[in-house]
Amino acid sequence: MTTASPTSAQRRAAPGRPAGSRLFSSIREASLEHRLVLSLGFMSFIPILLIVWTMVYQVDLTVTLRLVIASVFFGYFFIARRMVKAMLAVTARATSIASGETNGLVETAEHNEIGELAKAFNRITQELELKIDELESSRQLVKKLLSRIGTAIISYEGIDNILSLIMENTAAALEASMGSLMLVDGEKQELFVKSAFSRAGEAPEPDRRFKVGDGIAGWVVKEGRAMRGKGQTVELGFSAAKAAEGEVLCVPLKLRERPMGVVLVFRPRGGAAFTEDDESLVASIGSQMAVAIENYRLNLDVERTYVETIMALALAVEAKDPYSAGHSKRVGFYAMKIGEAMQLDEETLRILNDAGVLHDIGKIGIKDEILLKVTQLTPDEMKIMEQHPLIGEAIVKPVRSLQRVVALVRHHHERYDGSGYPSHLKGDEIPFGARILSVADTYDAMITDRPYRKRLPLEEAKAELRKIAGSQLDPAVVDAFLKIVTDKEERLASAKAPAKPA
Repeated sequence: MTTASPTSAQRRAAPGRPAGSRLFSSIREASLEHRLVLSLGFMSFIPILLIVWTMVYQVDLTVTLRLVIASVFFGYFFIARRMVKAMLAVTARATSIASGETNGLVETAEHNEIGELAKAFNRITQELELKIDELESSRQLVKKLLSRIGTAIISYEGIDNILSLIMENTAAALEASMGSLMLVDGEKQELFVKSAFSRAGEAPEPDRRFKVGDGIAGWVVKEGRAMRGKGQTVELGFSAAKAAEGEVLCVPLKLRERPMGVVLVFRPRGGAAFTEDDESLVASIGSQMAVAIENYRLNLDVERTYVETIMALALAVEAKDPYSAGHSKRVGFYAMKIGEAMQLDEETLRILNDAGVLHDIGKIGIKDEILLKVTQLTPDEMKIMEQHPLIGEAIVKPVRSLQRVVALVRHHHERYDGSGYPSHLKGDEIPFGARILSVADTYDAMITDRPYRKRLPLEEAKAELRKIAGSQLDPAVVDAFLKIVTDKEERLASAKAPAKPA
């Protein structure tokens, strides 16, 4: 059964609602145009009619004035005033928004155009507040990113840390669960994963490679254009056994139009599709990464050249003195063997070997008449010779990859009792690597011919090492080295022993 809508007359006659209340309600709900007409009528047209009526019918002027005042009063206070206040509130709110203030809403009971305008301003305000919150969140993210990059740079040991940090924060900024950076292997025309991030802690497959032209990454490199669409985590280099589908964004890395690789980010199924703004953000980050990678490669080339030059200088030192041929390499080998016996890590072993090769490089700055002198050096000549660790330090120090070698080169002539040079360090004050280097250097000097003496027999050299342990050399290092020598002698003796008859 349908119910007819009440007519205007029925609404006017509805019980429980006074006529005056219905009148004011209808005025408030009237459109802005109608209210302007009503206010104009009560404030000007009706007063004019009243004045004309008074003049025509000779009505008492006092009555007319009262009616005019009442009409104007009603027109302003009951119709125009509320409208004006609402317009002023909206205007004031617009001014505050223009000046950057977004707190608060426009409160109005108007149900006409002014009310709609107030609602529109309120919506704009709320959207601005959301945008401001998003910008603040982005600002905090950038601040956090810069802080973390600063920390990574302080502990910088290569570009890998920086790239991993950028990938992690790029994925976080885009609300992606995974991200990877792939670089082009120019010789094989393949892409390999240089850096990757997974919110779940999943690592990429170490040997995973993509041919240029194959898959999303290969296509993007070949075409030089970004791609947004559906894809799988395997496209980012992660395990095929755990492949998941979702949204993928892949952006090329290019430097001077030369393809270097791609940046990929992944959102799991159900996540929002990547937008053009997301693509622009990743493209901007990618361009900076491309420059950073290229600069790093150039720096590596410069540093590699510098290291090769230094190694050549080390060989030049030995070329000046035929008695010291092969000395630096042997010292590096002995130092590394001592490190192995003392269970040092692989990185430290590499440092010991490099330090052994470079420990006497400072002799390149010592005059030949001093360096090759067959008789005992004078005190003044000895002072000049004692400068070679400092000269070596100055040669090695500018090379970033040799920073941990610098102290060993400087202090390899320090003595355990503090009587060495150049800094007269004592005991544990001497860097541990330098103490190892000193034992290796001393032993090799004993068992090789020198301009001023013949080599010592092996047993005499071992006895001399025991004698100077605790004064010139660290006794713990001497013990470790002598054990290496003894073990080697026993192996050689065992190998030479005749086989027992069956």
